[in-house]
Amino acid sequence: MTTTSFAVISTAEIAKAKVIPALLSVPTATLVGVSSRDKKRAQAFVDEHCSKEEEDNNADDDGGTIKKHSPCTTVMGMNHDELLSSPNIDAVYVPLPSKVRSDFISKALQNNKHVYSEKPHGGTVRELKSLLDLAAERNLQWMDGTMWYHSNRTKVMEEKLFFHGDGDCCSSMIMGKVKRVSASFTWGGGGLVDQNWIEGGNGRTDPNRELMGMLGDSGHYPISAVAWAFGWKLPTRVRATYTKFNSLGAIIECEAVMLFEDGGRAVIDTSCLISHRSQFEVVCEKGVLRVDDLVGGQGRSGKFSAYEGPFVGSSSFVMGDYLGKDEVVEVEPCDHVQKLVAEFSKSVQTIKQGGKANPEWSKRSLITHTVMCAIFESAMRDGVDVDLNSDDVCGTTKYVIEGEIFNDIPTRMWG
Repeated sequence: MTTTSFAVISTAEIAKAKVIPALLSVPTATLVGVSSRDKKRAQAFVDEHCSKEEEDNNADDDGGTIKKHSPCTTVMGMNHDELLSSPNIDAVYVPLPSKVRSDFISKALQNNKHVYSEKPHGGTVRELKSLLDLAAERNLQWMDGTMWYHSNRTKVMEEKLFFHGDGDCCSSMIMGKVKRVSASFTWGGGGLVDQNWIEGGNGRTDPNRELMGMLGDSGHYPISAVAWAFGWKLPTRVRATYTKFNSLGAIIECEAVMLFEDGGRAVIDTSCLISHRSQFEVVCEKGVLRVDDLVGGQGRSGKFSAYEGPFVGSSSFVMGDYLGKDEVVEVEPCDHVQKLVAEFSKSVQTIKQGGKANPEWSKRSLITHTVMCAIFESAMRDGVDVDLNSDDVCGTTKYVIEGEIFNDIPTRMWG
């Protein structure tokens, strides 16, 4: 079997907890390296976290299977330059903080590496677009780490929202036209995080590491759900209706509205101060579609550990008719990250065989980042309207803020 060779740039927590286990378990992926500024640190990380779990033939005292970890001899600790210049690496996973990630991605693309980038994205809309354009020019696959796109459940929901029975893509033939979407990702309340965490003790609440704070880190998910439901069309107007900052100026709570053509509208919220909610509702002409475990896939079980390691879930969603009669639709559960890695590897293999990179994932990244930047701009300007005027022919967007036209956002590096 031909596999895609991956390396991980950074020893970030999400790499250790979620992505490396997927890279070690998906048959079409091979993890070959992890890099850090300090090569010894990278090798120590590999030795601790990149071993494969295997079953022992012997049973434990309770009759269960004994798990053992075999030492890793194929994954190497490297410095960043060694990783980027290695001819034995097809693709890189980049979970660096968003403020520094774009520079590494640019170097990776210039070294002809396919890119699996963590989100949220860094820089302005045009800066991200320049990276996506470079990937397209070099026929390199781009994909961001929005894991829920790849679940079995999402594929089934897409059939309900966007496809006619004969497979042709239409405007919500089964559910009718999408009219309204609400989406949320909130967590941290009840003492889950402490005051030090809220006041910059975590990357999400430190604007020097994540410029857009919780809007960037956790707001990405409800924004992506709205964009997905509206078929990857940009809104015509966004407004941050409520924003709360910590003492460092990082966004720790944000709510926003979006208006779309033909009367479509959406509301999103994110927070690290209130109870856990990971949900969306899509209201269509002929019914509604609801999910209450968007990010982790653990249902309303209270299993926060779903965010902290490999997890098989996302096994159902609710589909209601126009009268309010609900049906729980069961789907095959899966591990989101494994599905993402498999999809990415498949695209890389297509390119190796003479095919083209799949542009769908670049489009999704650009649209979610554009909407996020518009909400951020509104939030930093005390909730003003940000109008988005898109030119589909040229592929550009202009932003109208208090009567002034801008070609890019954020209009400055706030903070």
